[in-house]
Amino acid sequence: MGSPRLAAVQTLRRVLRDGAYSSIELMHSAGFSGADRALYAAIVRTVLERKLTLDCVLSKYVRKKPEPELVCALYAGLAQILYMQKIPPSAACDETVKAAKELTDERRAGFVNAVLRSVCREKDEVLRYISAAPEYIRYSISPGICAMLREQYPDEAENALECVFSRPDLCLRVNTLRTTAEELASRLAQNGAECTANGNTVTVTSGGDRIIEGIGGDYFVQGANSQFAVSLLGAEPGMNVIDVCACPGGKALGAALDMKNTGAITAFDIHKNKLSLIVSSAQKLGIDIISAYERDSRVPDPALAQSADRVICDVPCSSLGVLASKPEIRYKDISSLAPLYQTQAQILSASASYLRAGGRMVYSTCTFNKDENDRQVEAFIRRSDGFRLISEHTFLAENGRFDAFYAALIERIR
Repeated sequence: MGSPRLAAVQTLRRVLRDGAYSSIELMHSAGFSGADRALYAAIVRTVLERKLTLDCVLSKYVRKKPEPELVCALYAGLAQILYMQKIPPSAACDETVKAAKELTDERRAGFVNAVLRSVCREKDEVLRYISAAPEYIRYSISPGICAMLREQYPDEAENALECVFSRPDLCLRVNTLRTTAEELASRLAQNGAECTANGNTVTVTSGGDRIIEGIGGDYFVQGANSQFAVSLLGAEPGMNVIDVCACPGGKALGAALDMKNTGAITAFDIHKNKLSLIVSSAQKLGIDIISAYERDSRVPDPALAQSADRVICDVPCSSLGVLASKPEIRYKDISSLAPLYQTQAQILSASASYLRAGGRMVYSTCTFNKDENDRQVEAFIRRSDGFRLISEHTFLAENGRFDAFYAALIERIR
């Protein structure tokens, strides 16, 4: 199995060089458990979150970027020395050099050792250098994303940037067909998790890595913002609900629970191979009112015109709201989002056609970009007859954690 540091360097190489998804890599945790698992995951996450900063630091010590194995070893060492306070810098250096030797050879490991020793000696100076760098370097977010945040949220941007290294707590949507939040929280606490119950939600503040997804079908993982969108929808027992971009299915499942598993939910998604996720999750939870179909939701289905009491319209988006949880998004190129805006507008218009008079739709995204959010909804209301905006909510950084989200409630009035 090797050391957690060696495994972390290998994982970083797969993610940064080969394009592997960090979320999938971390899910398996390289076969480690306990403290080794925590160290492995912390190194990988810290490097991916701080990559622009680490590149800036490396440029002070390395004229030409070395081969991927050495770069990833240097990233791992720098992350520990600069940002992981519980690890003595000397230990971080020594153990990372050992990992470099296993991956390369004595000479190249010596190069890693020389760079990391220099950073250890000059750590205070390096930290001052980082604090004086441009904000996209300090927060390790692409210049374009930083500029968009500053332009669109001038009064909130500073606080939001300060929160970008704090991931949201793990939130569980309780399967109220089988249990309560209080009962579930009590059971999870017995397994070592620290959690609180509120309404139909259990929030896990510590020990989330011990949570087994969907124990006995008593819950599923669903972020607080996504749960808010479902509650905004106001689905009730007996209603007819359409979810137009349903996969992986969290909002449809949440609506089904609000409906007490009575009525009907039709779930669409353009990705046929993902529909099984909705079906299997529903079966696990004991939900049988969801039917899943392949469909391009940009094109309305005339057979469903004005048939729905509620519509869930969670459109594809730039995902800038989850950059704290998915670090690769920090470095996303947002220079050309026009095709995405067009897709969102098409889906929104098509989805609205399904609403009966008096029916309501929630339009939502997991981004802070106003061009995908309130401006998109404003344009729809302006060009469409017979609809009104009831409310809209933008979340940016709540309780010291970056988790941006937008949800609007739209009603068909005729």
